[in-house]
Amino acid sequence: MEDSAILDLFFGRDEAAIRETDKKYGKKLCGISYSITESRPDSEECVNDTYLAAWNAIPPTRPVNYFAYLCRIVRNISYNLFHKNTAQKRSANTLSLDGELEEIIPDRESALLNENGLGGAIDNFLRGESRDTQYLFVRRYFYADSLAYLATLTGMSKNGIAMRLMRTRKKLREHLEKEGFTV
Repeated sequence: MEDSAILDLFFGRDEAAIRETDKKYGKKLCGISYSITESRPDSEECVNDTYLAAWNAIPPTRPVNYFAYLCRIVRNISYNLFHKNTAQKRSANTLSLDGELEEIIPDRESALLNENGLGGAIDNFLRGESRDTQYLFVRRYFYADSLAYLATLTGMSKNGIAMRLMRTRKKLREHLEKEGFTV
């Protein structure tokens, strides 16, 4: 079923919208959540919470890209659950991602004051990069894929991927500074 038809079901308050969403995107959303929570039961809970959040937000919201909308919700819910479950202990995976991005994430005030927004600046930056670099960046920092998994997907070495991502983060930092963000 097409996304527009699923959204029409939401607007009609038809519970089939959830079933159709699960049929079309359930496995992908579960995969995203699992890469963050590293727990099947937790990832299934996060996906169910995502469906509830979508049910509560649609209508009045009508997302332009339904899958990206769902991905954002499941990522946020998964990270919140992960942080709640690991408040006293830290996972190497999350520390790794936080540490990698720490040097390029602008301070909150700078991001809020910039009228284009941080997301738009990152989008503009990525549009100028090669398809391979875009793919690696999104898989690593949006889907939270491990370097080992990316190596399996691409056939590149983990060190090669890490080096490419490091160079990309450095270029992104320079780009954000040029855009007026305080990094």
